[in-house]
Amino acid sequence: ARRLQKQGVPVLLTVQIDSVRKRHEDDRVIPPNVAEAANFYQTHGFIHGHPISAADPAHTKILGNFLLDYTHKRVSCVGYPWWDRLTKAHTQIECDSDVWDQVEKLIREKLDARNKPSERAAVARASAPVN
Repeated sequence: ARRLQKQGVPVLLTVQIDSVRKRHEDDRVIPPNVAEAANFYQTHGFIHGHPISAADPAHTKILGNFLLDYTHKRVSCVGYPWWDRLTKAHTQIECDSDVWDQVEKLIREKLDARNKPSERAAVARASAPVN
């Protein structure tokens, strides 16, 4: 989304799954070219995600920071290497079919809204170049 922002390209939706801060990368603040953003994260273990916020709440709506807890919920991650057990909660969120069902729902809602004539006009206005 940040690279697209530099090019003036709007983004309708971003969804983050337990994204973690890396050297020279911090995705906790969503850029203003993003219309809506959702975040699924967990806070257990060495590798864990974090809540997100909008750089400009007038341009970006945070649909939710969904904190998940895998202390009592077990998720099978078939085919993952043994060392992923060292970052168990981080790996489980990636394998959690409930999370991916939610992601699919968010995407489908956005696509359905885009297919409505009133939404298509709003997207076209938002995508129009600024003089």
